[in-house]
Parts: sequence; C-alpha cells; structure tokens
Amino acid sequence: MKLLEEMSWPQIEEGQKETRTVILPVGATEEHGPHLPTFTDTIQALETARAVAQRQDVFLAPPIHYGVCRSTVGFPGTITVGPDALRSYVKDILISFADSGFKKVLILTGHAGSQHLSALKEASQMALQERDLRISLVSLFDLIDPAAVETPHDGHAGETETSMMMAIRSDLVKGKPQVHFPEMPRFLIMKSVRHLMGNGIMGNPSPATPEKGKAFLQMAAEGVVRALEELESDFWKA
Repeated sequence: MKLLEEMSWPQIEEGQKETRTVILPVGATEEHGPHLPTFTDTIQALETARAVAQRQDVFLAPPIHYGVCRSTVGFPGTITVGPDALRSYVKDILISFADSGFKKVLILTGHAGSQHLSALKEASQMALQERDLRISLVSLFDLIDPAAVETPHDGHAGETETSMMMAIRSDLVKGKPQVHFPEMPRFLIMKSVRHLMGNGIMGNPSPATPEKGKAFLQMAAEGVVRALEELESDFWKA
C-alpha cells in the first residue's frame, strides 16, 4: 500500500511509474452525539480509502481533519473552518499534487455539509483552471444503499455512522443513545441551532451493529473503486 506520509520522495517517484492517482480523505472535527468521537467523519473516510488502497494501485494521502461545520457549532469539540478557508486550502493541495507529479485525485469526504461540499467542489474547479488534473469528488454517504439502513432519513451520528464506528473503533463508541431528529427551520437563518440540536444526534443510533458497519464500509469501498474506474475512463474528455 502506498501511504504517502510514510514514503520518501525517491519511493514516491518510483511508485509514480506505476500510478499517478492519489486518494485524499477529507473529514471534520465535530461533535457526533454523546456516544461518538469528534474525528468520526475523518476516520470513516480514511478507513474506507485505506481499504481501497489495499486492493488498488493508488497512493493514499494524509487526511484533512477540519471542515465546514454549521449546525454543530456551539458544541465543545466542533472545530470549524470557513468555506473560503477550506476552498483555498484544498485548492493549494490539489495544485501541489499536480506539481508533485500526480495526475488524478479522488477526494473522498466523510463530512457532507452543504457548504463543506460546495467548498470542495469549487476548490477542484479552481485547481483545474491552473493545472492538468483529473479530479473526482465523492461523498462517502452517497455510496451506501439507503435500503440497507433501517432508519428512514438517518443522519448525523445515527445508525449508519454509529455502525461504522462500531466496526472501526468499537472502543470509542460509548453506548447507543435513543433516536433524535431535531426539528430544524426550513427558511430561517439562525446564528446558532445548538438549542434545537439536543444531544447532537440527527438520526437513530439504536439499530446500529458492527456487522452493519462492516457492510456499510464495504459498500463505500466498492463505490470508491467505481469512482476510480470512472476517473480512469474517457468521461473527462467531454
């Protein structure tokens, strides 16, 4: 497995004779209810990318640990950056990948906030204006079949994320709180929604199991492989 952070530059240069594709995991540092750790989004993306890198000839870059977190601001442990900061940071990383000899980048994000995703997409578009790259942007949760999740519209720190954390780091899962779907405003712009968030969960952790977590992670890894195949295809020429 080509772990970028553990390789010397001659090893990377030699490895680039075989592949010039790199996966960049992106996460966030934010609260995930009273039962999950703040690096949940990051480790889920990283472990999915690691599983893919074990079976595909790609480089795996160190993850980005911070993202744009709006609804969870106000909880201890949520460390957010602004969309402009994330956009600029990721754009520079993508350009640096190109300058370092890479040709294809798959961004795998384990955090799926709307502003977060927009910043990643815009960073990719900006980098493409300056360098000859192929870039894919994949949200981990788009790769999981909703039919495999018991809870309809399951979300933040719910069945899906709790199951995956039980499979990845069960020692960090502190019980399974009950279902909590906070009622969020549809139109109102609010400075903080902490008072609406309750325990910080937007889903139902109760049905979570390690077996489901392994199945969800397998689905995600298979989805990333499909995305890599698309990245290697001729779609980019259109």
